[in-house]
Amino acid sequence: MPKQTLNTNLQKLREQLADPGSLDDDTREQLAVVANTIEKILHEPSPDYQEAHASLQTAALSFEARHPAFARILSEVTDAVAKLGI
Repeated sequence: MPKQTLNTNLQKLREQLADPGSLDDDTREQLAVVANTIEKILHEPSPDYQEAHASLQTAALSFEARHPAFARILSEVTDAVAKLGI
């Protein structure tokens, strides 16, 4: 189930990244880093879940005030990563 959550949220992020007018450059760059982190978790044989969790949690906090929808997605991703790392 956590990997399904990651896949679903990765798709949402990729859709936003594909929309040229929806994000400013800084936000687009930050979300691309998040998407790449999720990709690594899904495709590397032994991802560092703790490092990914910390990185995603930091990203979620930075988006909380500016982009609440992304913060919610990142919160779901962070929870899923924590479950995978248990």
